[in-house]
Amino acid sequence: MYTAIGGDDAPGGPGEAGPLLSRPSETTLTDQVAVDDESHLGRAALVRQEAWWLLGSSVPLILAFLCQNSFNFVSMLSVGRLGVNELAAASLGVMIVNFVVLMPSIGLANALETFCCAAYTASEDKTRVGLHTQRGLAAVTLQLAPGILLFALIDPLLVLLGQTDEVSALCGQFLRIWLLGSWPMLAFECLKRFTQAQGIMQAGTWVMAVVMPIHVANSYLLVWSPALGLGFIGAPIATAISSWLLLLGMVLYIALGRARACWGGWTWACLDNMWEFYRMAIPSAAMLACSWAAFEMSTFGSSAFGPVAMAAQACIFSAMSITFQAPAAVGSAAATRIGNSLGVGKHRRARFAAYTAIGAGYIIGIASSLLLFWYRRSWGYIFTGDERVIALCTHLMPFFAAVQTYDGMNGVTGGVLRALGKQSLGAMLAFPSFWILGVPLGFYLALGPLHLEVVGLWLGLAAAVIAFSLPQQWYILFRVDWRHEVKVCLSRLDRASRPKGLAAPDMLCVPADSYGAIA
Repeated sequence: MYTAIGGDDAPGGPGEAGPLLSRPSETTLTDQVAVDDESHLGRAALVRQEAWWLLGSSVPLILAFLCQNSFNFVSMLSVGRLGVNELAAASLGVMIVNFVVLMPSIGLANALETFCCAAYTASEDKTRVGLHTQRGLAAVTLQLAPGILLFALIDPLLVLLGQTDEVSALCGQFLRIWLLGSWPMLAFECLKRFTQAQGIMQAGTWVMAVVMPIHVANSYLLVWSPALGLGFIGAPIATAISSWLLLLGMVLYIALGRARACWGGWTWACLDNMWEFYRMAIPSAAMLACSWAAFEMSTFGSSAFGPVAMAAQACIFSAMSITFQAPAAVGSAAATRIGNSLGVGKHRRARFAAYTAIGAGYIIGIASSLLLFWYRRSWGYIFTGDERVIALCTHLMPFFAAVQTYDGMNGVTGGVLRALGKQSLGAMLAFPSFWILGVPLGFYLALGPLHLEVVGLWLGLAAAVIAFSLPQQWYILFRVDWRHEVKVCLSRLDRASRPKGLAAPDMLCVPADSYGAIA
């Protein structure tokens, strides 16, 4: 029988004042927790270990995130020189894709970080990681249905919403072609989290390293090449091709590597207890959607001020997407580390992993803000030669640079909350921050008596981002009972991993060699 967490531990954190659990009288999963045998390690030693682990794990994730995000960056770059209407249509298309497909679907996929990371160390049967991944694949597949219907009818809807006929037609073409690569992109997201849960952080990086040059070449050949160039529609075709290549590359990586041991083969059992998955996935999607949709709403709002304002907003959002990837990767790595640690009962290590990630997030965020401000006059030239767009981009960049640190911190804290299964808290904070404070304030400043236009939209976003970021950090630093979260984690895995007809899962926390997964 396993011993409950208790005994000597380093003081100074929530939930570590004394024993929380006692030795159970009956052997049940949720009452059994592994001994946290790291009480001999001081805080400084844990911070050093977690900092080195985070550095080694985040770098490949940052490279993978940047490469994946650069798909849209390259697409915007390839169509930006075609004209203002093409750039505006591509920007609007990316916004609609984000709003309708990627926001809810990636939010659903993010729930895999709650289940897969803990299941990898908490379960004797490692194929439980594959079982949870299959649930994620099923969820994102179902989520595509509304997008398919909407994109088929999008052209007249955009005209009704005030877009010009040319921008609406171009945007409709972009969206319908993009759909061809939508499912493989979402499946790649799920499989990427499947490998990350096993500590294989470099999987996405290697796949991206192969696909990225192909995407750059296709973006030129299909848009600009005299022989093969198709103009505007070449950009979404290149993206669709790259999405299928990403999925193929990840499947081959898993099939040929050690990650395949956790797959276990397709099984209808993945549809059992789907509600337990959705209990985490729906708040995860809501948390992401509330914040992401607010940014996309400001893009749509900028369209009211003409193609120049919308094109400049697209340039700024490209900067935001690029600089967000590093802290988002840190948050994803932290989610893996914290989930693995909770699954094996290492609550102190989980706590210091979270603290280290927050510190790293501030370092990255401040550095990004300074770089954006320094190069504010040069950024617009990357996308367009239109001086009106460049001037507006230069004017907007300081407002974005000022809030970038806190926007990045939301990527870090989001990863920590996902590891803890606290997505509902993030969703509850995100809605009032963005939709009661940020969006109304931004539109008031943009369209109200001050008539600040796009600047007003960004001021509203800045207020929302800060209001969302600070309470999350406070909760993680001062309110989380890390010892108790071990029991909560095991209870969640117990409910989610028990197929129909099985009296109890085969997970016992924790096999003797599981600590190697997080050492």
